[in-house]
Amino acid sequence: MANVRNLNNLVTASEVVTQAFTNQATDLALISDSIIDIAELAHLKPELGLDMYEEIKTQNHNSTLTTANNTLLTDFIKPALCWYVRFEVMNEIQYNTTSAGLVVNVSDFSTPVNNEQFNQMKQDTFRKAQVLLDDMVAYIQHEDQTGLYPLFGHDGDSSMPDTDQATKMNGIIFY
Repeated sequence: MANVRNLNNLVTASEVVTQAFTNQATDLALISDSIIDIAELAHLKPELGLDMYEEIKTQNHNSTLTTANNTLLTDFIKPALCWYVRFEVMNEIQYNTTSAGLVVNVSDFSTPVNNEQFNQMKQDTFRKAQVLLDDMVAYIQHEDQTGLYPLFGHDGDSSMPDTDQATKMNGIIFY
């Protein structure tokens, strides 16, 4: 496994705000490189597989994307990843960790949503990201793309999800 953590992220904070936020004046400092790393590692790498993830990260960093990978990155990965980054950063936007503890961010001209509304918004954000990611996987696996993405899902390690696995916790079934 190569160390691709030191390579450029696949999206920038500016791209995330442009593609996934209604408020285009969202503070870009809230979307740190580490939040983008977390979104890549938690949501993108398991779908692509280690080898393909490393290939795209490396090609993107070196500006050597193949035509197929450039299309995949531009039309599929970036849109999905932007929504996953939004999902990951929502807690940071809603709350602020200070020396006094965890506090709710409140501006002079707004009031914070309640927990139910916040959770509903997070679920909807995740759903949107998942729809885009599912579309990416369908694109990669379509017969028109045969041979273009040979590294997809071929890594031989645990970075690929077990799609048949279900976990039951406190009466809730997670897939």
